[in-house]
Amino acid sequence: MKSRPSSRSSKSSPQNLAKVRGSQPPSKHGRTSAKPGRRSGAPPSKGGRALDAAAPARNASGGREPRNRMRWVIGIHSVEEALRVRPTKAEEIWFKEDFLSSQSLRDIADKAQRSRIKVTTKSLAQLDQLGSGHQGVAIAMSQTPELNWDSLKDPGKKIVLVLDGIEDVHNLGSVLRTAWLTGVVGVLIPADRAVGLTPSVCKIASGGAEHVPVDAHSNLPSVLQDLKDAGFWIYGLSEKGASLPWQLKLPDKVAWVIGSEGSGIRIPTERACDELVRIPQVSTGSSYNASIATSMALMETCRQFDYLK
Repeated sequence: MKSRPSSRSSKSSPQNLAKVRGSQPPSKHGRTSAKPGRRSGAPPSKGGRALDAAAPARNASGGREPRNRMRWVIGIHSVEEALRVRPTKAEEIWFKEDFLSSQSLRDIADKAQRSRIKVTTKSLAQLDQLGSGHQGVAIAMSQTPELNWDSLKDPGKKIVLVLDGIEDVHNLGSVLRTAWLTGVVGVLIPADRAVGLTPSVCKIASGGAEHVPVDAHSNLPSVLQDLKDAGFWIYGLSEKGASLPWQLKLPDKVAWVIGSEGSGIRIPTERACDELVRIPQVSTGSSYNASIATSMALMETCRQFDYLK
């Protein structure tokens, strides 16, 4: 393996669709409970558990908790993208009871019937249990994008995001949408004290959650070392940074670390970064929203990688 780079600043039938069935929505914050398994290509790490069903954590033996096989996605655009990307992994679609009055929902129902996906109508109260902003539709998916750790060792330009304690669903959803559109290969989050891949996050991501893997880990500093071993240079966004993103000559493999909305990057994670980078602002009385700061860092990375079209 090459030595690590040095950083430098410089029409659906109503009869078929109107029957209400008795299944109940899952808890928004369900956790995996199956016995731990080992996934090929996963670097070793220490113990932990998954905060969210779609984001498995490493366990004490160095593997991951198996993913819960059901993931709910809400919102018209997000459901459409889930159907487009992996229609064979859709288990069931819930519609609000009067969905036939909406052309967008009728179109989704048509696609679902053509794909032989179970269609059920539910009350708004039942849909609300999955998350606000569902727009009258929710889909249950049995598959979630997974990060291929072996591919991170391959040469070539790669971007990874490490979100150290993002708790707001809007921030994570927005980050996933931007990550999808800027070529990010994976998003790493803590297994605890952070939001996971909830239905609301998937809705806000507007399809991004179908393209960008979200991996949960109990020890982010250890995972940062794994990334370093794979050739990544770790940049932490912090007001303590001396360099600005556009003053850097970025290497081919870049990992951006973004801290929580209130306290920023935690000290152990910050110490594991190779360099701290700040985004300038005209006032010191506040700071950028985490998703906005992430977008600015990703835009500069894409510019230097010549990703932009």
